[in-house]
Amino acid sequence: MESNKVFTKLVDKHYSPLVIRKYTHWGFPFYIALIADDDLTDLDDFVRKFMSDNIKDWANDIQALRNLAGRFTEELNNHYERAEGVGVIFYVDKMFISSLHGDFMNHTSCRIELYTLLQMSTGV
Repeated sequence: MESNKVFTKLVDKHYSPLVIRKYTHWGFPFYIALIADDDLTDLDDFVRKFMSDNIKDWANDIQALRNLAGRFTEELNNHYERAEGVGVIFYVDKMFISSLHGDFMNHTSCRIELYTLLQMSTGV
């Protein structure tokens, strides 16, 4: 990335769409949300590797799951260098755990869009 270019796009946002991917392979549904200019072709491979590397942390323990969601958010943010927003949302045993970074934490409109889309998708 050239140093004289801006990192975030305020006017030209159509290049950084919000992507929400649902995963159910590991026994509980979870969602990965990204606002990023990076190529997300490797997202599924990244998620599979992270989950298999952290299988020991899948305890039926609220704090362990909170820690896992936070670590997952950090790893995604580090992996996708041009990520403007990262969200990891677990739904485990009638409990939502949400770990947000970037635009999802700083901009109410991004949070509203994320949670509205999640609410719509879970009802379909």
